[in-house]
Amino acid sequence: MSTAETWGRLRQAGLVQGEVPQRDGVRSPWFVRVMLGIAGWFGALFLLLFVGMGMSFIIKNAAAALVVGIVACAVAGALFRKVPENDFAGQFGLAVSMAGQVLILFGIGDAIGKNIAPVALAMAVVQALLFWLLPSYVHRVWAAWSGACALAIALADMGFLAFTPALVLVAFAWVWLKEFDHAKQGSLVRAGGYGLALAAVVIAVMQGDLSIAWILDRPKAPIGGVAGVWIGAALTAATLLWAVVQLLAREDVPLESARGKIALVGAIILAVATLKAPGIGPAVALLVIGFANGNKVLAGLGIIAMLGYLSHYYYSLQITLLEKSAVLVCTGIALLAARVALQRYWPEQKEGASHA
Repeated sequence: MSTAETWGRLRQAGLVQGEVPQRDGVRSPWFVRVMLGIAGWFGALFLLLFVGMGMSFIIKNAAAALVVGIVACAVAGALFRKVPENDFAGQFGLAVSMAGQVLILFGIGDAIGKNIAPVALAMAVVQALLFWLLPSYVHRVWAAWSGACALAIALADMGFLAFTPALVLVAFAWVWLKEFDHAKQGSLVRAGGYGLALAAVVIAVMQGDLSIAWILDRPKAPIGGVAGVWIGAALTAATLLWAVVQLLAREDVPLESARGKIALVGAIILAVATLKAPGIGPAVALLVIGFANGNKVLAGLGIIAMLGYLSHYYYSLQITLLEKSAVLVCTGIALLAARVALQRYWPEQKEGASHA
């Protein structure tokens, strides 16, 4: 579909107005933009090192660190607004903003103390504010990802680590399932969605011994004990089922139809597997929603999350190599059976037929 045809369909749907907008100018080649971005980072790092060497007292003072950090983020926001298409200014502003966020973290940590949960919650709020206030797509992806990870660290420190996969999965699925309902804020929605997708990858892979609690170096007993762990896994499984049902409804596939039943059965099987392997839920949701939305980036992130989690899960199993081999054989048989079922009940559509 050409640009004019796409614009015409959007105008008929009432999402845009007027004629097709013309580009103001020709953008630089990608390699020139990459070099400008690298130059921006070098310039920002040299400036920050120069200022840091001459004003090292800032880090030692909570109030000064907070003030300078806020000023740095404000400067970055001004750069993003004044020259939004300049790659050098964009990367320079990104580096300055990250330095400002580090200073804010130092200031909050010095003011609150060594309690990780309050500091992480405060940084999650800071990242949420920066997401709305700083108009840079890359920075918004960073803010959404780092804010979600900060919230996960806070929950882990409070003993709610088992519930983080479900919470991140709910947020991610809701954003991407509503992607087309907020077309006018598409850039904002997609930036937040990609940030949550990256957080979902982190949460999916980092389970068990390789968890956020291990990074904190202070594992905390989960709230509710073993029952709390099972409840968190059940919530993740339920969220996965909810996402699949919503996708089927969006694509007008009745649950009573053959395709609806096979999709629901597959989702139930994966949900049951999620009870014992919590990382499967976020990884499958990334893959399924990415495929349903025609988003190759999301689908690729889902594949990475699935491979990363299954690799960690496989090598963490406390069983013999013979038993691991049997698990792999059974998994392969199950996947082949699923492929046969898909070919029979969900065949590839012929050319010209509608595609869900």
